[in-house]
Amino acid sequence: MRTLPTRAMMVPNTEQKQDMRTFSGQGFPGRLIAVEGLDGSGKSTQIYLLKRWLELQGAKVFFSEWNSSALVKSATSKGKKRELLTPTTFSLIHATDFADRYERQLVPLLRAGYLVLCDRYIFTAFARDTVRGCPPEWVRGIYDFALLPDLTFFFKAKLEVSLQRILDGRPELKYFEAGMDLHLSTDPYESFRIFQGRILEQYLAMSTEFNFLIIDADQRVEVQQSIVRQLVAARINPSDYIPVMAKTPRPA
Repeated sequence: MRTLPTRAMMVPNTEQKQDMRTFSGQGFPGRLIAVEGLDGSGKSTQIYLLKRWLELQGAKVFFSEWNSSALVKSATSKGKKRELLTPTTFSLIHATDFADRYERQLVPLLRAGYLVLCDRYIFTAFARDTVRGCPPEWVRGIYDFALLPDLTFFFKAKLEVSLQRILDGRPELKYFEAGMDLHLSTDPYESFRIFQGRILEQYLAMSTEFNFLIIDADQRVEVQQSIVRQLVAARINPSDYIPVMAKTPRPA
């Protein structure tokens, strides 16, 4: 019999307080599930598999990912290519991206009773921007308007595992992904280890405060997904999010 991760079964003292700041705590009919993790942790694969599982059950599902708003995506891409982004600019651009998606997509769909799945949420900014040198209180203040997810999964992978997964998919690391803008090392692989290691420390420091459900991301994909589905099913009934028309039996 498989034992679920210890952290996933714990109920922190702050949970009741945090529940009031979630979408369910504010009376939204929909629920928001977010995944967080280092680059190469496998979180994107896991949320895709969760999305397909929920869709196969007939649930109304919407997917959103970090840095995907049409409002700022082009500007972000140009800034990255030309290496023009300072830590503050980086932070503000991503906050603009999030605010646009939050207002135009996430909140309206949660009001409409959807299950919204987010590949990264405000915790990405809390971790990355702080490591890049932005004051933590300032970063959190920018996102103060956002409610918290109803479930947040953190996929914890070893740095070497994350690095190898990235390199299995493409020949080299990206400039900002490796933290090369911080001049931590002239070697991109060493810079990646230092940068992502610091981000990992930030995530772990937040894990209790924000009730993260920590998944061992070094396990096989199917093992992780089984645990994720168990945890989701224990807290959210997918049948509650099936459109009414789909539930109504057709006349004989």
